[in-house]
Amino acid sequence: MGTGRTWDDNWNNVFIKKIFQDTQLKDLMLIPEDKYHKLVSFRDKYFIRDVEADELLTDEKVRVIYYEEKGIKFGNPNVLKKYLCFDIYVKKDEQYNADVQSGMKERTKLISERIRHLLTDERHVYHMSFSFEDSFDLKSKVVGYVRYHLLMSYKITI
Repeated sequence: MGTGRTWDDNWNNVFIKKIFQDTQLKDLMLIPEDKYHKLVSFRDKYFIRDVEADELLTDEKVRVIYYEEKGIKFGNPNVLKKYLCFDIYVKKDEQYNADVQSGMKERTKLISERIRHLLTDERHVYHMSFSFEDSFDLKSKVVGYVRYHLLMSYKITI
């Protein structure tokens, strides 16, 4: 069995070393001080890998749910374009208080912009190259929360 790096290894590095380490993102996500440096809490309560939020948000002001969508063949038959989706949930009473200067910047969009920046500020982020695809508001089925969707893509070889 080979000891080569896998795409999952690359993503784990992006998650741990880029996303989890970013204090600006954690501040925007209103992560409590006692959970700020705990990777397991971050992964399990605030930045969760799941196809959809199937438990009610009542204890966090912000939660990001992310998941992959099925890839499509991209030019070369050995290359897939994969989509990485982020659903950003923010309590309505926290939506407009991230920027006290204007009171107009939406926390959902600020979080989306920060994730986008973290994934695209370098050409390769831990051997992965991300591209921005789209971002937009989505209906939220969770009472008292707004929802925003960020769509990124990356390519893998198969």
